[in-house]
Amino acid sequence: MKETAMTDNKNSRRSFLGKVAAAVGVIAAAGYVKTLISGATSPTVGVAGKYTDDAVQQEEALLGNRLVIMTDAEKTQRLDELLRCHYKEIS
Repeated sequence: MKETAMTDNKNSRRSFLGKVAAAVGVIAAAGYVKTLISGATSPTVGVAGKYTDDAVQQEEALLGNRLVIMTDAEKTQRLDELLRCHYKEIS
């Protein structure tokens, strides 16, 4: 008789704790879904707004640059500098 009373008691505690665990899981999942949904819309807007100034500055820099044709002397000088740097790294 005592064993059946203890078993019923354990089962009621287990069922209570199981319900509590399920409720905590549902609440956590709802919070996670809310974070995913709200996070999915705001970063795209934030990224666009955040980097707009950088994009504008880069466009202005590209528009400000003009193609300047190098002379043969400048080409050989540049090539010599690159080769010297390359050989220093190798040795």
